Amino acid sequence: MSTPAEATNPRSATTSPRSPRSPQNAPGTTVAQVIQPENEPVEADDDQDSTYGSEASSSYSASVTSSIRNNIHENGLRYHAFKQDAYYPFPNDENEQNRDDIKHAMTVMLCGGKLHYAPIGDHPQSILDLGTSAGTGTGIWAIEMADKYPSAAVEGLDLSAIQPTYVPPNLKVIIDDIEEEWVYRPNSYDYIHCRHVAQTIKNKPQLLQRALRTLKPGGYFEFQEILYYPQCDDGTMTDPYPVKDWVDELNKGIAKLGGDNFGASKLAGQMRDAGFINVEEIVLKLPLGIWPKDKLLKRAGLYWRVAISDGLRNICSRVFTRGLGWTMEAIDVYLVDVRKSLHDASKHVYFPLYIVIGQKPEED
Repeated sequence: MSTPAEATNPRSATTSPRSPRSPQNAPGTTVAQVIQPENEPVEADDDQDSTYGSEASSSYSASVTSSIRNNIHENGLRYHAFKQDAYYPFPNDENEQNRDDIKHAMTVMLCGGKLHYAPIGDHPQSILDLGTSAGTGTGIWAIEMADKYPSAAVEGLDLSAIQPTYVPPNLKVIIDDIEEEWVYRPNSYDYIHCRHVAQTIKNKPQLLQRALRTLKPGGYFEFQEILYYPQCDDGTMTDPYPVKDWVDELNKGIAKLGGDNFGASKLAGQMRDAGFINVEEIVLKLPLGIWPKDKLLKRAGLYWRVAISDGLRNICSRVFTRGLGWTMEAIDVYLVDVRKSLHDASKHVYFPLYIVIGQKPEED
């Protein structure tokens, strides 16, 4: 895919759209700065799709059987067939993979080029990425971490075998369900990472207990998750706004299926309850569209709009049919106004991106 005309390499960003810690927020919380809109009205533009990253040129290290690579088709979309009863309601077809790559680029861009916030040092030995395809691009985050930290054995865990064929020699992809019992030895990882997946995890306390057991003493677990509800600081998110109405329906459907699109704001408390220490929460503002004045935020907002617009049918298919009982015909009609509304630059809307970091206590 071509890159949007306004976009450059996201990793060229050198500053993070984040302000110093505010004394009005809870301990361990950092909140993003106010986003300034453009002074002039923003014209609606034609989105050009974007992907990010490339296949790393080194040895093939992920070996999976043909049965694991099987897929099923539903409502014209392709889904993983391996453990198909596992709750993950989104496809794994090419369009969805493109969206995942866009979200990876967008997230790294918004984070000022950072792949992680946890202070894991220069030479971590073992890294685990949960949901390595759906959450972090088609394995791109894990590939980039393996390249950045050649000292580390990096493992990615995912339900779909859609990762690149050629990956760094220190990267291995495991096809499995992160909500099944973990087979990893206790005290074996320096760092565990989970991005854009937590809203589909039914039992977060259980996941956190497994992560705590698997981390080495002093190791870190980091979430990077969007709170899926539009926010606005200047009163421009007025009705009618079909995007907001769509998010309301989406969140109802996710909840019916066992997920939680509001879960990002609960992660810090859940990590503390699980036994993590030194929990820190950073909240960034992810704009929807190109209304911000800041060029980096404008570009991130463009990517986020593309990721939603290109994936409306993918996002809604199972959530609306299984969760809310809609037909695909009704969904297609409903999404016409939603897609148009995504280009309404008069609404200065953003979604909070939560970075939540917790540390396993050191052993006595």
